[in-house]
Amino acid sequence: MDGARVTRELASGFAAAWNKHDMAALGRLFHDDATFVSMAGGYMRGRAEIERQHGTVLAGPYQTSTLYVEVEDTRELVPGVIVAHVRAEVRGDDRAPAEVRKALLTLVIERRAGVWRIIAAQNTAVVAPAG
Repeated sequence: MDGARVTRELASGFAAAWNKHDMAALGRLFHDDATFVSMAGGYMRGRAEIERQHGTVLAGPYQTSTLYVEVEDTRELVPGVIVAHVRAEVRGDDRAPAEVRKALLTLVIERRAGVWRIIAAQNTAVVAPAG
């Protein structure tokens, strides 16, 4: 399976899990020892914590949100390790309902025992330049 297809499947799976508030499905996209850095710089270690913290956000300000994703690029660095960038838009933040929050996710995707999952993720807010 090529890297672009793997990335598209994981990114669309992330959006589908977010939109359904299905934290078990979201968690299955990650290896057990994965890490995730949130937009605010929060560091999540392990699948269980990634599920828990995303569940908290989705039960709070993002409870009516919808996530859209688009793969920007993907590169297989060595066999079994992919680095990818995924553009994301979240609509429906209860704190600013009309606002569209944009982000760029950096994903490190690793194949273990023939299964591709995310091993590391960094979520970065995309903001308009000042001035």
